[in-house]
Amino acid sequence: MKYETGTVVIWFSCGAASAVAAKLALDRFGKDRCRVVNNPVIEEDEDNRRFLGDVQEWLGVPIEYAHNPEYPSCSAEEVWGKRRFMSGPQGAPCTLELKKKARQHWEIENDYDWLILGFTLEEKQRSDRFQKTERRNLIPILIEEGYTKDDCYREVMRAGLELPRIYKLGYPNANCIGCVKATS
Repeated sequence: MKYETGTVVIWFSCGAASAVAAKLALDRFGKDRCRVVNNPVIEEDEDNRRFLGDVQEWLGVPIEYAHNPEYPSCSAEEVWGKRRFMSGPQGAPCTLELKKKARQHWEIENDYDWLILGFTLEEKQRSDRFQKTERRNLIPILIEEGYTKDDCYREVMRAGLELPRIYKLGYPNANCIGCVKATS
């Protein structure tokens, strides 16, 4: 069996896909092998925090937090001020500092063997790129199970959870309202 030993960390973004990825991982690997971690960003819609609490209760495990120590406020505005730009061809510095570097700092400070992100079936190329450029120890659990974004929305609602408000506003992801790197 693939991934049969070791600690699995699930990165929960306050979105439906990462919630379902966490549920699948806990069901497959067990609570004793899994840790669920979130990178808070204060500019995200405030309803994301409500959803995080609901998901934590649904999963039955605590959700931990990872911060970039250079930005203890977890504020995108602080990142933009220090870096003096909001977005460019390589993406947004807030994503780099508050998500990627916070994750990397957590990974240095904690022992783990496998990681899971909420890559859905539509994001297979993104998942493949992540495995080539960042981490080979990714478990693409939603892709392996054939889950699309819509499947994840339905799964969350089937569990009796209310999706984050940002989806009702028409955003495809539970990012900040007016995300500076969003294309929709």
